[in-house]
Formats: sequence, C-alpha cells, structure tokens
Amino acid sequence: MKRLLIATPLLLGSTIATAFAEENKAFYLSIGAGAAFPSDVEGKAPLVGTKNLKFPTNTSGLYTLGIGYKIYDWRLEFNYSNTTVHADSVKITTAANAAVSPSSSVPNFKQKINSYMAYGYKDFSNDSKLTPYVGVGIGAASISTEDMKTSVVGAVNTAGDEKSVFSYALKGGIDYEIVENTSLYTELTYQNFASYKAKESSLATVSYEANNHFAVTAGLKFSF
Repeated sequence: MKRLLIATPLLLGSTIATAFAEENKAFYLSIGAGAAFPSDVEGKAPLVGTKNLKFPTNTSGLYTLGIGYKIYDWRLEFNYSNTTVHADSVKITTAANAAVSPSSSVPNFKQKINSYMAYGYKDFSNDSKLTPYVGVGIGAASISTEDMKTSVVGAVNTAGDEKSVFSYALKGGIDYEIVENTSLYTELTYQNFASYKAKESSLATVSYEANNHFAVTAGLKFSF
C-alpha cells in the first residue's frame, strides 16, 4: 500500500507532464508560398453612360503565414496571405461599342490583396506520414486598387481606393511529416472576395464585382 501511495503521485505527475508536453506541441506555425490564378476583374464606371470594364488578369505570386492549434483531428488556424493582381489590358464595352486597350495604356492597374482569415480544418489521420485535410475559412480582405488612366473609347480615368471586404475560402491539402514536429504541406485554395466600390474625387467611381482566385501553395509547418 505504501508503495502504491508513493507510485500513484509519480504516475499522475508523469501523465500530467506528458499531457502538458503534448498540449504544447498542439500549437503550430506555417509558412508558405505559391501561385494565385485570379478570375478576370470586372466592374462598371459611369463614363458618358455606364461602361463595363474587364481586366484579363495574370498569374501572381502568393505568400501565406498561419498560426494554429490542433485538437485531435481538428485544427483552428488564423492565416494571413498576400498577393497582387495585375493586368496589362482592359476591355471596355458600352451598348454601342467595344474595344481592347494595348498594354501600354494601362501599365498601372494593380490590386493588392491582404487577407486575414480564420480556418477550421479536418485532418484525416492514418498510419502513414501523409495526412490529407480539408478546411473552410471566413474573414476579411483589404483590397487596394490603383488609379487607372487610358484613352480607349474616350478618356477613361478611374479611381483607385482601399476597401475591406468579406471573404470566404475552401481548402484541401496534404501534410507530409519530414521529421518530428516539422512537416511539408501543399494545398489548393479557392477564395472569394465580395464586391466593392472604388471612389476618389475628380475620378470616376468604379463598382467592382465579386471575384475569386484559385491558389496552389506549399510550405512548412512547425509544431511546438
């Protein structure tokens, strides 16, 4: 009995210490980079009658940083990402005509997007080092659009602005454990951004439609 009384606190202490250590390892940090494939940016501007603007976008770089917490096969993560959408032409249409500007006419069309998202993930754990997962996220995106000036279909000088819009996203990916507490991941993301208006005095207001992008990223996760 005496030995049992002595052993029990030691066993409990060891169990608590192990649990605490595992609890600490539940936190993780992720760093990644990849490519974003944005949908064409579309909007309307009231320039001598409403004109529809369509910017065929190019592939852009994407950078992400996340910090999360794992509970069994579930994770909660706060994620920041950054990308810059750009285009070298614009299609402007009205009821009567249509035109496409040369690249030199719109050298300054850019949308800088900073996203601040909260994700919930489900990990599909197994006996291998590969762990597939899916996730859904909601949050906000700060979209900064630069002024644009071109002379297609008459003078078109549209406003730049910075707006915060609602955003949601879906993700799917795979983790691969390299060493203990460190894994390599790759994932596919679909992210949607709500519509907004860009306003500036002396320039035409543009009502941008909701748009989205697909992104492929890869990076490292560190548990601690």
